[in-house]
Amino acid sequence: MRKILSLVLLVFMSTLAWAKGEVAWSVSQIEGSTSGKAVVVVQAAIQPGWHLYSVVHVDAGPYATKFIGEDLTLTDPIIEQPLYREFDKGFSKEINLFKDKATFWVPVQFGPKGVEGKLTVRYQVCKDGVCIPPQPVDLDLKSAKVVTESTKPATQAEPIKEAGATNTPVMEPGPTAPPKSGELGSIEDAKKKGLLAYLWLAISAGFLALLTPCVFPMIPITVSFFSKQKKEGSGLKPAFLYCGGIIGTFTILGIVASVIFGATGLSQLANNAFVNLGLALIFIVLALSLFGVFEIGLPSKFVNKFDSTGKSATLAPILMGLTFSLTSFTCTLPFVGAVLVGASKGEFFYPIVGMIAFSTAFCFPFFLLALFPQALSKLPKSGAWMVTVKAYMGFIELMAAVKFLSTFDLQYRFGLITREVNLALWFILLVLPAIYLFGWIRLPKVHDGKIGGLRIAFGVVTMLLALKLVVALNGGALGSLEAFLPPSPYPGTKAAVSDEKNGWAKDFLPDYDAALAKAKENGKPIFIDFTGEFCGNCRVMERTVFPADKVQAAFAKFNKVSLKTDRKDDAIYRDADAKNSALQQKLVGVVTLPTYVVVKPDGTTVLGSTPFLNDIDGFAKFLDETAAK
Repeated sequence: MRKILSLVLLVFMSTLAWAKGEVAWSVSQIEGSTSGKAVVVVQAAIQPGWHLYSVVHVDAGPYATKFIGEDLTLTDPIIEQPLYREFDKGFSKEINLFKDKATFWVPVQFGPKGVEGKLTVRYQVCKDGVCIPPQPVDLDLKSAKVVTESTKPATQAEPIKEAGATNTPVMEPGPTAPPKSGELGSIEDAKKKGLLAYLWLAISAGFLALLTPCVFPMIPITVSFFSKQKKEGSGLKPAFLYCGGIIGTFTILGIVASVIFGATGLSQLANNAFVNLGLALIFIVLALSLFGVFEIGLPSKFVNKFDSTGKSATLAPILMGLTFSLTSFTCTLPFVGAVLVGASKGEFFYPIVGMIAFSTAFCFPFFLLALFPQALSKLPKSGAWMVTVKAYMGFIELMAAVKFLSTFDLQYRFGLITREVNLALWFILLVLPAIYLFGWIRLPKVHDGKIGGLRIAFGVVTMLLALKLVVALNGGALGSLEAFLPPSPYPGTKAAVSDEKNGWAKDFLPDYDAALAKAKENGKPIFIDFTGEFCGNCRVMERTVFPADKVQAAFAKFNKVSLKTDRKDDAIYRDADAKNSALQQKLVGVVTLPTYVVVKPDGTTVLGSTPFLNDIDGFAKFLDETAAK
């Protein structure tokens, strides 16, 4: 453990900040000789509301704008205009800053390479207390106009102190804009406030992630798994190992996948066809074991060895934690994906700290569940009813297996497990445990107890859930359970009856260029639905929020486009989805799904954004507010 902690602390010290700024930089001209002394005139157009900071360092303040030369030398002091002197609430002090535009006269001594030399600006921007980490940008010297006359002011002008004064940018704003809302802004805000604020955000996000639909099936699965543990004594060790598997998977696998595959690496892993097929087989085997078909055990020649070393008791809970993490990646990406954007760009300290804090809070209730069966197994007369509970949970694990099989099916477009087929299988897997609880059928290998009132009550509730699935087959929505169902219509097929009734997607365009062209014609802003075929929360929004009358009325104010980003393994859609994903990162700096962005008809100015928002009134309010800007 000491070695692990030492390694983690060592990685913590290896920090490299990177993030996307909100400034368009250009070199307007070079005054002087490109083979000797000259002044490089650098201009910056700053997105509205954002502040760029002076080249003069301020203690306990923002990162000062800094110019760096390679194969050229910076000489005299830099002159910068027009500066403003204002109170910055993010740093609680008066600071010299730029609003809307900035001009820098940068004196240089060109080397033998002339304009082939490299001039880089590294800068930070902030808005309403939210700051983007410093970003380097290489300036284009080769295309700059070279003149002999000088425009450099003789002295540095005093900063303007008129609060609220603005200037007209000297060029069009750049193609990016900050996230108006969502996880990335919150994360960057927390970083700026300090480590404790960031940890609090990560822990809060971990507990909130427990409310996502991907987590619900793991509750009975966790109980059923640990209820089979026969080892006497304390249940602390397997509980700790289980949570260690969850924390380790989120942290280690998350960081590695993001560094290698980018911020969407975890999502790609969770949606991998063979990972899902493997998970489905695991749950089927576990279900059969709970039904008493066989006992899961190691070959006899290994039993004594593992019992003596404790390897079997150690490995099983860790693998169960790994399984849990893989099943829940998709639903935890609103926070996890935003954190891992930094890891994919070279920042490690905050991603690692954030992932550890997030996953620790996320697994805490399951730590208690892992202890709970150990306590149950020691209660008097627990055997008969525990057998019934385990058998019931076997049906739940088969339902989870259907979910993973549907993802495998979707990856290869077999069309075997559509939404309707999935619902039908779930209906059967709910009716069977219901009539089992009623005592109408018996499981050959399960020797359960008497049929009491509590057992019948659970049977009634289970049967009512089964009937609710029948309603869903006729076009009804299942709320958060929609996250586990395949998209409807199934890709490559015509719209199903249920989708014709909802009809939420009738005006959504599938191509961003088409949306831009339409926006130029009618002048309406563009609503962008960044979604995916394998995004569970996207299904929840599409079936429960989008069809609502309030949301449909608000949608009428926009040109609407739906852009998928997660079909990376499909040769037909790979390039288009990569382009859509790049657009999402450019506009709001996140890769999580779903993300909803509203831009002006120019296609570059972001009016607002929000991640998964399973609230009809809240989502309609978001649409109305952005449409009014």
